[in-house]
Amino acid sequence: MTELELGVIHYDAHFGAAFPRPATPRLVHEATRKNLEQRPDWTWLAERRGRPVGLAVVEPPEEATWIAGLTSQGQTAYLPSMFISPEERGTGTGARLITNIHHALDARGIDLTLLHYAQLNPLSGPFWHRMGYRPLWSTWAALPASTLR
Repeated sequence: MTELELGVIHYDAHFGAAFPRPATPRLVHEATRKNLEQRPDWTWLAERRGRPVGLAVVEPPEEATWIAGLTSQGQTAYLPSMFISPEERGTGTGARLITNIHHALDARGIDLTLLHYAQLNPLSGPFWHRMGYRPLWSTWAALPASTLR
């Protein structure tokens, strides 16, 4: 699972949405372990032939209050992480994973699920739009800022 979480970070780094550092693998491993201990039923793992190929993590409403106020909906969850291994992309695994998560969240009374994605990532925007997500707001940045000059 840590490897899949690191996949998100390393892929998003290509688009300026993540900045891996030497301590990143250790920190991600610790956060993944803690997440699984505290709320294992908010993490979904996709497998093919017994091998993990996809991961999605959801913050329940009590942890998503930091973003819930940006909408006028009821119970709001936040999806901070979703990754499908490169060899599995295009097979429908991601769509099935998110569809299963939506069913589980619906059963829990979640009214809205929010997420962030790297707009420059050529996979994220099209995928999330196919899954029914639409932007609430957009932020653009040039990093480092000196590239604007």
